[in-house]
Amino acid sequence: MNSLLKMLPLMIRMAGDHEDVREQAAFAAWRAASGSGVKNVCEPFRLFHKQLIIAVLDQTWKKQMERISGEYLFKINSLMGGPFVTFIEFRVDRKSVLQSRKAQGKPVVFHKTKKLEEEMESTVTCIKDESLREKFLCAAVKCLERNEDRLRNKRK
Repeated sequence: MNSLLKMLPLMIRMAGDHEDVREQAAFAAWRAASGSGVKNVCEPFRLFHKQLIIAVLDQTWKKQMERISGEYLFKINSLMGGPFVTFIEFRVDRKSVLQSRKAQGKPVVFHKTKKLEEEMESTVTCIKDESLREKFLCAAVKCLERNEDRLRNKRK
């Protein structure tokens, strides 16, 4: 899984620093940095102007997470390869956290590139967290497909 996380900076650059890719990369970095201990009580919600918003289950978790947010901030930016997140805001949003639990397990749909599907599926099997694996695949596919479209348009 570590080798896949090392691809985050490359994916961001290949996407032309696209906002959606940056957000999904931040979500993947958050999940890797926070680990499995908080996956059922915290869910990345949005990246807005370098501020990562994390939904938490309740006020107790909010306080706990705020105390160690500096550590998470360092880990996330280290994984992303730069200062893409400057602040982490924790918001009590029980509904979002509970919905994210239900949403896990959706299959990733590849639209354009069969070869990419085969390569990526075998590579990401080492990511044990299904939600993280899905988000990573979605971000990678979006980035690579967008890059492929750009190259195709340049040739025209």
